[in-house]
Amino acid sequence: MIKQEYIREIVEEIIKDSELYIACITVSASNVIKVLVDSMDGVAIDKCITISKQIEKQLDRDTEDFELEVSSAGIGQPFCVIQQYHKNIGNNVEVLNT
Repeated sequence: MIKQEYIREIVEEIIKDSELYIACITVSASNVIKVLVDSMDGVAIDKCITISKQIEKQLDRDTEDFELEVSSAGIGQPFCVIQQYHKNIGNNVEVLNT
């Protein structure tokens, strides 16, 4: 199984000189990798595609099969990091008790 920490290291290196930050990374037992990135100004789909391609270059499908999804954190998704709270100051948000 691909380790979440390894994916985090890859993504951190890719976005280190940008305004982007990691909102959430998950890796399921079946190697479904989901990476959510965000910035104070949002994230264009082209940037998500570029990040996805750069991650994929560093993983070997011959060693371990995986599914990769890179997207921007959006409406309807829970906040995962403090930057998302800062980004939404002044906006109406729904708080759910789960």
